[in-house]
Amino acid sequence: MSQLKRDVGAFQFFAFAFGAVVGVGWAVVLGDWLRQAGPIGAIAGLAAGGLSIILIGYCYAEVTALIPASGGEMAFAYELYGERVGFLVGWMLAFVYIVVAGFQAISIGWIITALIPGIEGPVLYRSLGTEVHAGTLALGLTGMAGLTWLNYRGVKGSGRAQYALVVVLLVMATAFVLTGILRGNVANLQPYFQRSESGSIWPGVLALFMTASYWFGGFNVIPVMMEERSSATSYSAVGRMIVLSIVVGVVFKTAVVLSASMTVPWRELMTMNIPAATAFEKAFGSVVLGKVVLLTALLSLLSTWNAMMVCGSRMLFAMGRSHFIASWLGEVHPVHGSPANGVLFTGLAGTAVTLLGRNAILPIVNSSSTCLGIAYVLTCYGVVKLRRSRPDAPRPSRVPGGMPTVVLALAGSLFAFGLSLYQPWADAKGKVPLEPVMLAIWIALGAVAWIVGGRARAAFSQVERRRIIVGATE
Repeated sequence: MSQLKRDVGAFQFFAFAFGAVVGVGWAVVLGDWLRQAGPIGAIAGLAAGGLSIILIGYCYAEVTALIPASGGEMAFAYELYGERVGFLVGWMLAFVYIVVAGFQAISIGWIITALIPGIEGPVLYRSLGTEVHAGTLALGLTGMAGLTWLNYRGVKGSGRAQYALVVVLLVMATAFVLTGILRGNVANLQPYFQRSESGSIWPGVLALFMTASYWFGGFNVIPVMMEERSSATSYSAVGRMIVLSIVVGVVFKTAVVLSASMTVPWRELMTMNIPAATAFEKAFGSVVLGKVVLLTALLSLLSTWNAMMVCGSRMLFAMGRSHFIASWLGEVHPVHGSPANGVLFTGLAGTAVTLLGRNAILPIVNSSSTCLGIAYVLTCYGVVKLRRSRPDAPRPSRVPGGMPTVVLALAGSLFAFGLSLYQPWADAKGKVPLEPVMLAIWIALGAVAWIVGGRARAAFSQVERRRIIVGATE
């Protein structure tokens, strides 16, 4: 059986997970967060959603230690719910990782254009009602090619790059966040909430809570990469890194909302292109401080992008090796020890998403929240199933508080999943939103892949497939 190199230690796990969690949304959609909920409403929605994700992270830590297999949730679902559910979860998460890689490719032009005005170039075409410029598209495609090459060369180089990106990112973020909080004005936060037409503060807060699975997702890069865990890294350390990456992500994003909203009246932020950077530059008359925020955004974008390339390629590798999809995706490069074909496929598919332009960003967020919600629900319930079926198994990581905490995590994940299905239709106001269309196309492709792969799956016994997926021999 093809095996990936075991080169990933605890701090690299944290770097990959936090890099995926931090994202670039805090820079490019801060204005949308404020438009939805206002500064305190946005902080409340993100914090409540983040707390729910932390509880889910504890569930992931416990299950990951019991089923430490490449593919993460795909392997969990296969072991706990059967072959078809395992395929469905793996397929839906492959969609998330690919489209989020495309999200970063679209966003890089947004950031670099703010750093270097005029680089966007002429308009090439229109997509989903927005213009796609030659310069920004070239930046996205170049970045996709570069990260594809880096990951093709193996996880060791990719891990070192990720670690460096995250360390510098945290240092720079700490500098501008503290500047905003210490030198800003609390009066700029008023009114604290954005109210709906009926005068309620809750629609905006719930909208942020609903998408928390996206804004704080990415910690599941760790279970996806578990086959690459170095022998010196314990399962308990892995569990701590899962939770720590979410906690730091929640603190980071809520602190950015607070600090940016204190620099200028927050309603002005809603009209700015890159709100956080423009706010700091305007409030303190410092072009340098604005550039620091933009460079921080660029680093966070690159760290998320790299993590998504890793996730997507590993999920495709695990599914290919299991003969759920084309087996050539499950091959390992003989020199680099990387899932080379999975990396190339993720890069090509992410390139296709890049061509959609900026107006694809919100549908990507919402549809990804739905897919992640499925994985969260099944993993949280998996803790319940494993405690019943393997009560005496050693648990290096345990959910604190026992079953009540697991029930809260499950309830939170179910609520967020339900909202992710409802909200796009509510926002579409009678039209068919793009999110279900994207998911329907991907599910249809999955159905075709499942049917076409039937003969290949039949060539393996269930015992052999289980050995391949979860390493079980019985």
